[in-house]
Amino acid sequence: MELNNTAVHAAPFGGTTAGGRARGFSPQNVRLLGIGVDFSLFVIAIVAVALKMGPESTQLYRLAQIFIGALLMAMFAVACLLTRLHEPRVLARISVAAHFLKAVVCFGAPPLLTLLICAPFLGNGDPNVDRLAAWLGYAAIAAAGVAVVSRIALFGGLAGASKRLVSAQRVAVVGSGEAAGRLIHWLEVTEPGLVEVIGVFDDRSRDRLAENALAQLIRGNTADLIELYKSAPFDKIVIALPNSAEDRVLHLLRRLRQLPVDIALAPDLIGFRSPNQGQSEIAGLKLYRLTDRPIRGSQRLLKGAIDRLLSAAALLFLSPLLLLVVLAIRLDSRGPILFRQPRQGLGDSLFQVYKFRTMRADLGDAIGRQQTQRDDPRVTRLGAWLRRTSIDELPQLLNVLRGEMSLVGPRPHTPHMLIGDKQIFDLVDEYSFRHRVKPGITGLAQVNGYRGAIDTPEHLRARIDYDLYYIDHWSLWLDFKILFRTAAICFTGVNAY
Repeated sequence: MELNNTAVHAAPFGGTTAGGRARGFSPQNVRLLGIGVDFSLFVIAIVAVALKMGPESTQLYRLAQIFIGALLMAMFAVACLLTRLHEPRVLARISVAAHFLKAVVCFGAPPLLTLLICAPFLGNGDPNVDRLAAWLGYAAIAAAGVAVVSRIALFGGLAGASKRLVSAQRVAVVGSGEAAGRLIHWLEVTEPGLVEVIGVFDDRSRDRLAENALAQLIRGNTADLIELYKSAPFDKIVIALPNSAEDRVLHLLRRLRQLPVDIALAPDLIGFRSPNQGQSEIAGLKLYRLTDRPIRGSQRLLKGAIDRLLSAAALLFLSPLLLLVVLAIRLDSRGPILFRQPRQGLGDSLFQVYKFRTMRADLGDAIGRQQTQRDDPRVTRLGAWLRRTSIDELPQLLNVLRGEMSLVGPRPHTPHMLIGDKQIFDLVDEYSFRHRVKPGITGLAQVNGYRGAIDTPEHLRARIDYDLYYIDHWSLWLDFKILFRTAAICFTGVNAY
């Protein structure tokens, strides 16, 4: 079944379209953004009132104000948690007026309650207590006012932007039987705005699917689903198959695990041998988790921010060296300064990797079928030194800035690379699993001796093992350890030719 990869059509039961339109934040990121903005506004309100009231009179008053300020922040956080002020599923269901009321309570209640606690001590002639009470009273008014103004901006003047802020969780359903029908009906009824089913995918023949009740939603098979991710990424795959389809579920899991998305099993499908990662939830419906997306949510944002910050700093710091290399390549041999080659990245998608050209322009391998060998005649004199020191890899800092690569991750390979007479993805079943994260300039395999050309299937297997270990055990500390070890070994020239 053919699949149009240029656009993702809107699901018939709600959600946003993805055909060329920028997506909003995920519900989890919207929750974090809302908490951060509201907490900042609350702190600004109470601090602004304190500053407006002028300098403090005594050290005791200053200490009391600091203590009460910290208490107010804790009370605000608890109020937001109890009222679920920033829960996207709640926001989608309650009225605007109800949300206004909850926001005013969360902002105004902490200083007001604290003022009521202090009430028995008022009027005893202590100016510090009276001053604190005045601060709390004005802070309650100011905080409630901030809540009202921020909600007017959110639901009024910024109405269009707020609608685009939360993106529906984009879900692909694999299977088109009764279980899939029940799942889609549940999503349609319970979460029409927060979940978008991008389509149903089934590997059975077209003739068997012609009379299917979900025929209009079927967009292809699992190969089409994998291809779709490259042009229109989605968030989750839900496998909806009957209990008796154990082998099919296991086969689908092996095939789909290459994608950097969550994969779950729809309810009452538990008769299989796949490792159980616990339960997850979509639209309030419990699912059996089969595999989780590595480097999730805030971790991915933090890793990406550090990647871009360090890459920009490295390009600036190394700019004199890079200019010298550009001049040396120009003087050494004819041809372009940079070498570009398609490599496989996140979700098996292709991107153009940048390197300093190290081979003669007339002998280069544009698609990377032939690996570089020791004393390769295609490599120039300068190119041999650039390869030995790994300086030829530095232009990939541009790939990091473009969001195509990370500083640390599995090294990107060309899809056409051969070991012997076989393509690399035919030699190791789990090869595509390494594409669940962005490729890196350096990686765990490289700092453990697996640098340079891949000579044998055993060499490839060892690299894949290191790559999968990195994905399963990722942490920022592991990234920094790999970067430090890379800096220590990149000039040794071991296995680099």
